[in-house]
Amino acid sequence: MPMIEFAFKHKLIKLQSDNYLDCSFFDNISFIYYLMVELSYLFGQFCIFADIYYNIMKIIFINTLRVLMILVIIISCGVAYVVYEDTLAAWWIPVRVALIIVIATIPFYKGWIWLTTMDDKVINCCCHLVCVGAISCVLFLGGNYWFADSASTHEEKVMVQKKYIETHKKTRRVGRHRYVSDGVRKEYYLQVAFENGNVETLHVSPSTYNKTKTGRPKILTLQKGLFGLPVITKGL
Repeated sequence: MPMIEFAFKHKLIKLQSDNYLDCSFFDNISFIYYLMVELSYLFGQFCIFADIYYNIMKIIFINTLRVLMILVIIISCGVAYVVYEDTLAAWWIPVRVALIIVIATIPFYKGWIWLTTMDDKVINCCCHLVCVGAISCVLFLGGNYWFADSASTHEEKVMVQKKYIETHKKTRRVGRHRYVSDGVRKEYYLQVAFENGNVETLHVSPSTYNKTKTGRPKILTLQKGLFGLPVITKGL
């Protein structure tokens, strides 16, 4: 562009000096030319800036989605665990439901490339298993619990067979790859027998644990869940 501009200017100056062009005409043409050159340069710079800005925003947006997706998976697992503790069902039931959904949707595993940034089939299938499995599990257990039939509410007497406490060590991070002991965490459980003979282990609060006596009956309030799994709504 500078070479073309120089040649054009040189030719106009020569024509002007030879009286082939009027000065006012020359000034107008020169002004228009330089204006077009400047506008073309500014437009080119704008396009470059817009492209850089678009790529930066795209990276930020995708990385934000990745962080949110990881948070969704962690929260889903936590919620599913909490809800399952109030659901009277074998562990393999929600797992089986989640696996059925995972298998049914496995043809769409390539949709996770944006999260894994890889074209590897195994990695994307594993990502599909974890993400869809966790979300399916929490939707199944949560839907069963939150949309339980209130008309089916009833009380059931159970016999407390055993009560026990599980102690877990807590740690806190004090440096890179360095952790120190930070006390203990206690979890309280009751092993109860239902009238139909089923024996369940229930995770209860400390106050419920302290009020409950081994060998004594306890009243639980149950409801029929949306998917048929009974849930405990009161008594824990």
